[in-house]
Amino acid sequence: MRQHITGAALAVTLLAPALGAQLLADRVNAAPAGAVQFSFAARPGVCGNGHGFIQTGNSTYYGSYIGSFTTTANGDLVRTEVCQNGPGHVVIDRAGRDIISVQTYVGEPQPPAVAPAMTAANLGRVSGQQAADFLLDVASRGEGRVGRDAIFPATIADSASTTDRLIAIAKNQALSRDTRRAALSHMGNSVPAGQVMPARAADVMVAIAKDESDNQSVRQQALSVLSRLEHGVGIPALVELSRQQGYTWLAKESIAALSRSGDPRARDFLRTTVQREDLPDDVMAQVIRSLGQDYSTAQDAALLRNVYPKLRGERAKMALISAVGDVGGTENIKWLIDLARNDSTNQSRRSNQLQRQAKPDLPALGLGRPAHQAGSARHRHALTPQSRSRRGPSLARGLFFHARWLTLATSASAYNLGWGRFPTLP
Repeated sequence: MRQHITGAALAVTLLAPALGAQLLADRVNAAPAGAVQFSFAARPGVCGNGHGFIQTGNSTYYGSYIGSFTTTANGDLVRTEVCQNGPGHVVIDRAGRDIISVQTYVGEPQPPAVAPAMTAANLGRVSGQQAADFLLDVASRGEGRVGRDAIFPATIADSASTTDRLIAIAKNQALSRDTRRAALSHMGNSVPAGQVMPARAADVMVAIAKDESDNQSVRQQALSVLSRLEHGVGIPALVELSRQQGYTWLAKESIAALSRSGDPRARDFLRTTVQREDLPDDVMAQVIRSLGQDYSTAQDAALLRNVYPKLRGERAKMALISAVGDVGGTENIKWLIDLARNDSTNQSRRSNQLQRQAKPDLPALGLGRPAHQAGSARHRHALTPQSRSRRGPSLARGLFFHARWLTLATSASAYNLGWGRFPTLP
């Protein structure tokens, strides 16, 4: 008898979300034709002004804010409207019985602002789980923007668990790419506040990313979400994907996702990988670009300079030159100039070396002279206003790819920036 009772209780528990969603769906269908709305408690940390914008984190916003600002004692601009922690409102517009749009608001608008869809039939407050289940039903069937727009409000409903439903949507290749990307993007909010997202969600993202038959933009979204999951739980998976044998598209995209994460473990992986000598040229170029992005340090630039002599491929060398130039600083500029003087193997690469060291502070480094004092008469003529007007965009920042005219090139970069592309010297 006890086993039968336990089984019945389990069945009721499993059926409860579906019953709740169906109950709300029945109420929506029974409402008068046109727009209908309902409300629910929003997750902790989710707030809005009731009509324009929603904030879901310290720097994550949706919608737009149209209103006034005030200045704090520190000089920061802050909104005059209070960001209210709920409730969440969903307004569903219909053509007949077909849902044609889903709009989401958080908070109650303060006068003189008015609530959107004042004429919509109001179904009142529903539970967070009931709202989420109904909205994800809409997302799993909706066409166009409806499927995508139904996912966000489902993930801000308080105490709602949506992981398995979002997984099913993300995996369903019959749905639109936009809807599937939205399901992946909001996976981090698929469990109630304070709970840890199940490992199976990250496993699904890995499986989607590895599926070569799937759409690339969906696969890229899966990798992107892995890179920013809470507590860095997706970083180990990205590192493993980056080590895929053969370093295919997946490996390169995984490396790019790691670089955007800013996770210290990702930085360490990139520093180790850039010293390998067995990688294909295009993969090494991606590693170098990733290491040289905004999170790069002076030590990273020094590591790249040391790696350069070991590189064999042109893509990797060009990427390294660009990365070192982007970091900037006296040591890097001097290194680029020395490299341009001594590297005679590739004309295009030398032009890039010269371009990357085109800094306004070159004269201060003692590396350049005014154009009229440098080079031969023919190359001095190339920098005159008359020749510039004749060649127009064919001149490039006053920099020439011939290393023997480096002094002329560096001085021109200091005094004549912004001319266009590199010319071919006669």
